[in-house]
Amino acid sequence: MVTWRTADVLAAENGLTAAVAETEQAMRAAAANLRGREPSTEDIRRVMQFAKTTEASPALRALQDRIARGGLSWRQVLTGEASHDPMVRQALDENRARLAELIKGEEIKPPAPRRRPRDEDEPQTYTEDAW
Repeated sequence: MVTWRTADVLAAENGLTAAVAETEQAMRAAAANLRGREPSTEDIRRVMQFAKTTEASPALRALQDRIARGGLSWRQVLTGEASHDPMVRQALDENRARLAELIKGEEIKPPAPRRRPRDEDEPQTYTEDAW
């Protein structure tokens, strides 16, 4: 019996499966590092200053220029909202170690618990149509 899944196709499938698993693991690790933290205003200022220096990679300097022109913000970049953009991914990958030093993050405060209504919150008078 002839099968369409040749050795090349099987190798490609295996490569794709491995790449997807690696990407999912990297995403879980990144999410675990960022869980409960958001870049502070001070973090963003430090990253902006670093992006303007010669220490920053050309990709990060180009990203700084793009952000300065508008349409994208450092907060979007640092929170991951712009992670779909190839330019953002390249700039972050090339400067990952230095950015990790600059971004301390701040705790995200959980929402305040909802107050349960008490009996005295009920209306004191009822009209006939309220029944």
